[in-house]
Amino acid sequence: MSSTFKLTLPPTPFPQSLALSLTLLIISESSAFYLGSALFKTLASLSFFLGGLDTGGSEIIYQLPFDWTTIYYEERYRYTLFMILGLGFSVLGDVLLVPSRDTYYSFRHSSSKRSKAELKQAALAQVKGEGDSLWFKAGTFFFALAHISYIVAFASNPSRTPFRWRAFGLASIFGLAMSRWLGILGGSKSSSSSTQIYIPDDMTILVKAYVCIITTMVGTATATDAGQQKIIGAWMFMISDLFVAVDVFGKKKPPPPPADPYSGWNNRGRGSSSRPGWAFRSVGWIFYFSANLILAGSI
Repeated sequence: MSSTFKLTLPPTPFPQSLALSLTLLIISESSAFYLGSALFKTLASLSFFLGGLDTGGSEIIYQLPFDWTTIYYEERYRYTLFMILGLGFSVLGDVLLVPSRDTYYSFRHSSSKRSKAELKQAALAQVKGEGDSLWFKAGTFFFALAHISYIVAFASNPSRTPFRWRAFGLASIFGLAMSRWLGILGGSKSSSSSTQIYIPDDMTILVKAYVCIITTMVGTATATDAGQQKIIGAWMFMISDLFVAVDVFGKKKPPPPPADPYSGWNNRGRGSSSRPGWAFRSVGWIFYFSANLILAGSI
């Protein structure tokens, strides 16, 4: 493994456009601006995808309809092709995971006249509604395809090292243990953690399969990367997914009602109050978009 630490990012303007879009996404989320949140999340995703194409994927895309066998059987082309597929599937997953306007603004339903039991039930219903939606399941499916694409790419990289089984095993064990500790796999969490994970019954198999796939992706990157870039990108991606799991399936506390129940609230869903969990969600986004930008730079 190389002794020098070096990260290569896609060329200008893609890192800059991602940084700007991500900043505007966080600002939109902090002010509960639905259109801005949906728009800037999509633009940030397109930034790392187009950055990957510009870094080395455009040649593959142009040749793909004419010379499939050469692209697939030559490792250097196969690596690039599956990296681009991984980035593309990630963009599709991002778009599908944008919540509906009603779900996005569900926290603004007045809670001033509801009992604690009703508030608790409403919070649980919000978890079920977001994590159990068809769009969320479809988004999870495309992210699983992204990780599978990355696995194939890492295993096809011409500059990979001989497969390091010990590194793969340790990385996989750590990833699975972390997921179990958080309760994503149904294990008991630390009593000091205030997060309670609720996985809908019909999502259990999908979530467990997804965890196994992303853990395999991280393990493959750790076991084959001759440097550090793909390892860093893969682990940052997994960390971001842990943030998503806690944000979507974690216990939610309804926000307190405003001092003036009519201030900042109207039928169009616009106002000055922040969307609950926006700061936590933003940290996950920083890990996620940075991860895919780093992976795009490795093409």
